Amino acid sequence: MKISVLIVTIVAALAMVVMLVGGYPAPETAQAKGTLQIMVTDAPPEEEVTSIMVTVESVEVHKAAAQQEQQQSATNSTNEEAGWLPLDILAGNETFDLLQIQGIEEVLAVTELEPGKYTQIRMTIGNLQVKLGDGDLQDVILPSGKLKFVRPFDIVEGQTTALLFDFDAEKSVNVAGSGQIMFKPVIKLSMTTPQTIEPGTKHVKISTPSLPNGAVGVSYNATLTADGGVTPYTWSIDKGTLPADLTLDSVTGIICGVPTASGDFTFTAKVSDNSTPIKSDTQRYTITIAANETLIITTMNMADGVEETAYNATVVALGGTPPYTWSIAKGNLPDGLAIDTASGVISGTPTKKGNYNFTIQVSDNATPVNTDAQRLRIRIAED
Repeated sequence: MKISVLIVTIVAALAMVVMLVGGYPAPETAQAKGTLQIMVTDAPPEEEVTSIMVTVESVEVHKAAAQQEQQQSATNSTNEEAGWLPLDILAGNETFDLLQIQGIEEVLAVTELEPGKYTQIRMTIGNLQVKLGDGDLQDVILPSGKLKFVRPFDIVEGQTTALLFDFDAEKSVNVAGSGQIMFKPVIKLSMTTPQTIEPGTKHVKISTPSLPNGAVGVSYNATLTADGGVTPYTWSIDKGTLPADLTLDSVTGIICGVPTASGDFTFTAKVSDNSTPIKSDTQRYTITIAANETLIITTMNMADGVEETAYNATVVALGGTPPYTWSIAKGNLPDGLAIDTASGVISGTPTKKGNYNFTIQVSDNATPVNTDAQRLRIRIAED
């Protein structure tokens, strides 16, 4: 009863407030007001994510606590790393494109372990790069390079246990409106069906990172290459089209011809191997064909180098009016390397490992001067 009276009282009070507010007009002297709107949106990225290159540095598993205590007791070890056992990553499979293995369970590591219970597994990601649209791969910093999972499993004598790291690429990558890329791995760890892996073999992968640009009326020749799988390979164009009058040899992977139209041509190349069932891989490329006599840098990819080892690579251009003059417009070459301004040769002995991004520029001898620029990357590995 008290609650009913209270509700009636509140309703009556609200009604009185409404009458008071609605019954008296605002004074004529009141100042005119403006309006504020608060907007919300989820701005989509300017460009779609077209590649997520992940390099796994290590994969380790952890013994069950009881077995770990036995091992520590036997060795008198109190090291926090005790109980962690490294797995053998298959050569050539440590780097993969998440978008190219969707729907494919690719073997990363295989190791024989002592039978028993294991409770945890961790993966260390050494390098991560993301490509937006047809741009270059960009280095992305992980909030944490080590991914640790508590997932008990058993190793049984004479049997193979298979664990699957299922990345959710769409949820893992967040591209802000400013173009800033954040990668927070969303991964589901589960059991799966083991695959038969012959020692030294790996899945077929296209190994050509990019294709050179070209010019109208100038002979074009570039070769697509692949590793792994069972040869011979079969090449095809899966999506898009090649530049006009260029063809892809299905056996050799050679793209050649004399382009007759200028523009940017984006397509997806596909390689299929000779295994049963057939394994395949795809890679997206863009070839820019410049108009007749237009100055263009054709080099799209630089060779990797090694610390304290002599390096030599040439950046090539077509069109314009030679001789050319080369320079570094942005960024820096690896320490110890320099560019010859007349020939476009980058040479020297790199002294420090790392990924070096820079923009190279070429100018010709025309009046007025024509220029072109290209973003490139040189990776220097540790000796």
